[in-house]
Amino acid sequence: MSSLFYVNPRSNPELRSLSEIAMLPPFHDPLADYFNKVVGILSHHFSIGYSVLMLRDLQKDHLRVEGLYGIDKQNHPVICHNQKGIIGKVLETHQPIAIPNLSEEPFYSEMMKTTKGTECIQTPLLCVPLIADGDLIGVINIPSLYGPRAELTEDLQFHSILTAVLSPVIKNYHAKREEYLAKPSKSKTKSSQLEEFFKERLSEVVGKIDPYVESKARMSLLDDIIAAVEKILIRSALERVDYVQVAAAQLLGINRNTLRKKMKDLKIKPK
Repeated sequence: MSSLFYVNPRSNPELRSLSEIAMLPPFHDPLADYFNKVVGILSHHFSIGYSVLMLRDLQKDHLRVEGLYGIDKQNHPVICHNQKGIIGKVLETHQPIAIPNLSEEPFYSEMMKTTKGTECIQTPLLCVPLIADGDLIGVINIPSLYGPRAELTEDLQFHSILTAVLSPVIKNYHAKREEYLAKPSKSKTKSSQLEEFFKERLSEVVGKIDPYVESKARMSLLDDIIAAVEKILIRSALERVDYVQVAAAQLLGINRNTLRKKMKDLKIKPK
């Protein structure tokens, strides 16, 4: 290993940053905030303007962005298909690999067609696997700390230690969140809870309407209620993800074009 790791820890940025990261309290913050604190510590000691954390979704066979540093979420992809590009090779080999040209990497290719926010992404960008208990749980993309000298040997040494520190913490974060999301209600499923919730409130609405007036005025009650519910759900989803439309569409289970059409039809303005 490089002699950089064997000098006085007080004057050694590698040891100081690893020590500060190891001292971060886990589970007190959302995973995205924890990741930002990690990269924030690194950026204090090294020149880092960008990094992204992506975790595997085995059911849907893709990576999802769970942490992002240095760039606005609105200008960054949120899904990466596992089998494509250098990132796919990292997942296959479980070995870190450099991404020398972002425009040739499928995950970044569309993003690189615009200059919005991309100036903070330095190359070469290292794609480093996160492995915990023998399982590959995701990757971190991070620029070289030292520049492209010695074929990135020093970077690979440092990041092998860094990911060994981060992987179990991130895996526990992810496991706790998945456990929370998958945990069924003690007495009712999520769908039955929703059905009961809407039944109670919509019954109140219908109970206040005079059937004679409704039929004469042709008020199209069903369409009005559906539109109102859609409007509330879409606004709530947008607020939940800071008006990032791609993320809101994924939260609602629809594609981005459908979301945009509904926003236009329902007169919901972007933030």
